[in-house]
Amino acid sequence: MTAGTERNERARLLQHLAEAGCYGLVSPLGCGRIALYRTVNGTSLGAGYVAAETVQAAEAEGLVAWSKDAKVARLGLATPMPMPKAPAMEKTRSGVSKSPAPAMDDRESPLLWLYRRPGKDGRPQISSEEFAAGERFRADITLAGMLPRTTMNWDAALTPEQAGMGPRDVAGSSDTALAARQRVRLACDRLGPELSGLAIDICGFLKGLDLVERERRWPPRSAKVVLRVALAALATHYGLDRRARPSGLRSWQADGARPSEFPIAG
Repeated sequence: MTAGTERNERARLLQHLAEAGCYGLVSPLGCGRIALYRTVNGTSLGAGYVAAETVQAAEAEGLVAWSKDAKVARLGLATPMPMPKAPAMEKTRSGVSKSPAPAMDDRESPLLWLYRRPGKDGRPQISSEEFAAGERFRADITLAGMLPRTTMNWDAALTPEQAGMGPRDVAGSSDTALAARQRVRLACDRLGPELSGLAIDICGFLKGLDLVERERRWPPRSAKVVLRVALAALATHYGLDRRARPSGLRSWQADGARPSEFPIAG
């Protein structure tokens, strides 16, 4: 990382943490980076990543600190920084201010909602490995271009054959997209048709559990059970549950227990 990149990343980190409801967590993907989140109407939305070295340097200077009172340590500013005052909202001639920002559904991210909301036993409804597996599956779906476009496709004005939700010519796709499609196909083969369809609906298209139950005519609260089965299979497929598995090593042999030469024929 160059000095200029590190300086820009540090400024972005401090500016993010200075905003209300913004914090950082150790990435559940196990990549060693720090994930940034922003709380909007009770929902935590992802706001990118920063390198762990940037956080360590800012922590050494006393600019940021990890909280100690929560179950999961959160990264915040060591001392609150003054925020610039926002410009006053323009008012119409009748004296009524402009309409507020549209409200966001607090269950827009089903995986994050299940991961943050504790169950009856006080533990998260999905484990960290299951949450990380679902996020990794969604990242591959996004890189593969399987999600529909939500903004203007400016490339379509130059290449009419690319006007769909993804490149129709497989040969014209990038190596990254082709590799992501291969990973999605392998994961879907591991899950099977039923579980893979559920994982794509919830992890990829962010459909709520109640919507999935209505579309598939499942009984109430059954989608969460099937989703946990799919996430557990994804965690095994990605190797995220290997930390909980016991090591294959059971005992050490004493010195001289293994002969170094073949037995001498009598």
